[in-house]
Amino acid sequence: MSQASPEIVERFRQSEYVGENRCVPCTAVNVAIAAVVGAVLWAGAGQVAGSLAGAAVGAGFVAVSLVAIYLRGYLVPGTPTLTKRYFPDRVLRWFDKAPGDVDAPVAGSSGDLEPEPVLLEAGAVELCQGGEDLCATESFAAAWREEIEALRDGGDVEGRMAEILDVEPGTVDVVERSSFAMVRSDGQPVARWESRAALLADAAAYRPLSERVDGWAALDMRDRGQLLNGTRVFLERCPSCDGPITFSEETVESCCREVDVVAMACEDCESLLLEVEA
Repeated sequence: MSQASPEIVERFRQSEYVGENRCVPCTAVNVAIAAVVGAVLWAGAGQVAGSLAGAAVGAGFVAVSLVAIYLRGYLVPGTPTLTKRYFPDRVLRWFDKAPGDVDAPVAGSSGDLEPEPVLLEAGAVELCQGGEDLCATESFAAAWREEIEALRDGGDVEGRMAEILDVEPGTVDVVERSSFAMVRSDGQPVARWESRAALLADAAAYRPLSERVDGWAALDMRDRGQLLNGTRVFLERCPSCDGPITFSEETVESCCREVDVVAMACEDCESLLLEVEA
């Protein structure tokens, strides 16, 4: 049997709905639809032309449907729009993927701790602007800035991450991609950050924060990560390029849903520092 030419395959492929852009709920729904319709055809054709003919019709429909889903992302026209509109957000969130998604949690994304009260009690942040906002205290900001400069200017970032993640020194390496920075231990993903700048911010905040927060040693890794993540919003300059930091609000469209987010980024080097749902 001859194989389809690459030109024919590319003609039917919809790159916006396959590969890294594939909507998992859309795929699941359409595979289920294909299976149900295939079963109905199998039963109906089997009653008319016999079981073997029914099996051929049903299996043929499912096979063609799976090829269509593989190449186009869905079988039923309009599925991505219908999925976003009618699937509950809590379900879509399970399937949602960040850019460059890898098998490692985003640093600070899974803790249940509220950072601000802890940071206030620790003296890492204080009320400012007439009590309407929070800012890093002068002593914490100075210690944090000193750590950032030391790590940025040839410091042992891998060693610091081994300390933070409580893994064996010498097993850690930092992998940088266009849309994230990831820490691995013995080649296995451990955690990822929005960028190397975000990673540097957390790595540098670790020691000054651990010295100020009572009971730091008793906190689990998730809560420590949440505190470091929460501290990042008080940065005054970019950890990587030392440029100004900007905040913006935008709507981000993923494979599964649209989300309003507040983004914190370095203006000069365009490194994303933080992105949270508004």
